[in-house]
Amino acid sequence: MEIGLLFIIILLSIGVFNSLLLMVKDISVRSNDRFLDSSLFLYNFFLMVYFLWIEAGYILDMPYMLRVMSPLLYLCAPLFYVYVRNSLENTSDWRRSDWLHFIPVVIHYLDLIPYFLEPSTFKLENVAMAVADPHQIDRIASGWIPMRIHYVLRILLQTGYFSYLLYRIIDLKPGFFKSAFSPSSMNWLAVVMICMGWIVFFQFSFLVVELLSVFQLATSEGFNSILRKLSLVGLLLLNLYINFKSNQLFRPIKTGKIPTNRQVNSLLVPAADTGGKVEISYSGSQFSTIKKQIISLLEDEKVFLEGKLDLAQFSKILGIQKNQVSHVINDEFGKRFSELVNQYRIKHAVQLIQEGYLDDYTLAALAEQAGFNSRITFFNAFKKEMGISPSEYWKGFQANLP
Repeated sequence: MEIGLLFIIILLSIGVFNSLLLMVKDISVRSNDRFLDSSLFLYNFFLMVYFLWIEAGYILDMPYMLRVMSPLLYLCAPLFYVYVRNSLENTSDWRRSDWLHFIPVVIHYLDLIPYFLEPSTFKLENVAMAVADPHQIDRIASGWIPMRIHYVLRILLQTGYFSYLLYRIIDLKPGFFKSAFSPSSMNWLAVVMICMGWIVFFQFSFLVVELLSVFQLATSEGFNSILRKLSLVGLLLLNLYINFKSNQLFRPIKTGKIPTNRQVNSLLVPAADTGGKVEISYSGSQFSTIKKQIISLLEDEKVFLEGKLDLAQFSKILGIQKNQVSHVINDEFGKRFSELVNQYRIKHAVQLIQEGYLDDYTLAALAEQAGFNSRITFFNAFKKEMGISPSEYWKGFQANLP
């Protein structure tokens, strides 16, 4: 085995082992980083398999394994997408709609059924061709759909996912990448995007060169190997990143986290049991205490920054029945719950505007930063509270600057 090939395999093996350990650790604590770890594990694993099996020839000892894990390559880009999306939204969830990302995986496995049913002698012939000429790997061992089509689709999907994320980030914060490597405030999410952008660029370039060679508009001889190895540089940087990443990642949209449920049993005075349900009543002094708890949640813990916050969730945090919380808010604040929350959100948005937030971010980013799920809702709430639109307030604020 060549020294260069052995070096690449060792690096990828370390990357596979390390990303697997981090993936298991982050899955156990349901960290959003588990999606980045999983994506990177798949990239590392499949590249290691390629160099170990095809370039080094070990697939000759196990020809039946060819294509068995190939469909899982479709998950690399979606898992990275989920990681960045959650980082932007300050969440760590796997949504029901995210299962749609598995559609290409299922289609590819179904497509490969004819190949899986081929005799072992046929598979041995295929792997022998791949080892003799690694460039044949994307032309052999196909199912109903030619492997070259899957190869093109994977790169196009990867490019599409990345382009959409790039568009969304720039739309929220046009100057997002300016301070990517600032020593004082490292923008880790920008670093991740730059590393993945490197990988996407050289893999897409590889695809373009391949297509040009098919139509005899250019030659891919010599370029294929160079472009593949250049893409490994971005992968190496990503591997370094997951080793040194901080626990608190930089996020362009910083929304407040709902704190853990707290019990305020000292405030609860159980009344008679009626119909199997225990009703809770409060005295006047307890109303005042609950009001202080509500103000603390809003002012100190800023739970209003959570876009999905509703009365039921807010009451659960307090540990008090929903109707009682609503009663206290109506009596003590003279507002409905949604009006009270929006009041704090607008106050927060005004503070951000005065701090120059709109110098770098868009109004859509400001709305999400303040806890609004809709730009229209933000606009209407701002105008109701301040009497003018957010953009008008921003222009007036700028005009009064010294």
